[in-house]
Amino acid sequence: MNIRLLPTLLAVASLLLAGCLPESKNPLSTPANSTIDSRLEGIYSQRREKTDDELGGWHFHYHGAKADPNGQPHTTPWLEVLSVAHVKDGGLKGDAYRALTTHIGVHDYISFFELGAGVDKGKATLYSFARYEVNWAGDLRVWTASSEAFAQAIKSGKLHGTVKHEKTGDDVMLTDSTESLAAFVAASDPATLFSGKPLVFYRLAR
Repeated sequence: MNIRLLPTLLAVASLLLAGCLPESKNPLSTPANSTIDSRLEGIYSQRREKTDDELGGWHFHYHGAKADPNGQPHTTPWLEVLSVAHVKDGGLKGDAYRALTTHIGVHDYISFFELGAGVDKGKATLYSFARYEVNWAGDLRVWTASSEAFAQAIKSGKLHGTVKHEKTGDDVMLTDSTESLAAFVAASDPATLFSGKPLVFYRLAR
């Protein structure tokens, strides 16, 4: 069960979850049909709710690729997200994520997974989902996927997957294809699938 802190996208120290996020064997978009949303690139911070909360920052950057035969560099659809926290009574703590962003209907979504030692080697990549908005000032708001809503979609036969009941909440695993997941999101109320108070990232620099 995924009860870790996440990013953008993510979800990490600032993306504390009240329960578990649903996980998926496939993202909402493939690298071939993902969008490159340049509005996301930059450095962000999150405001501390308590004076003794950890101080942290977030870096969002689309991964570049080597120049083509004509000498032209290009950007890949993979968004890299790095969080760095100043741990109280300790040093620095970092977490890294990779994500794909896409536009479905009139909203923007992100499919992300964690990189590094926290992920078992050889284990298949599992994605988490979120919806996001960027305002006129460049600040980012993120709503994470609702386990309850996706669990209900599986139980009603709208999506394929499994729902396991645990003491801390439902463990939701989606097994549908990228195309089916995107079609379901497009036909659903985003406020239901991605509910709750948004996580807010304040832009510091581009």
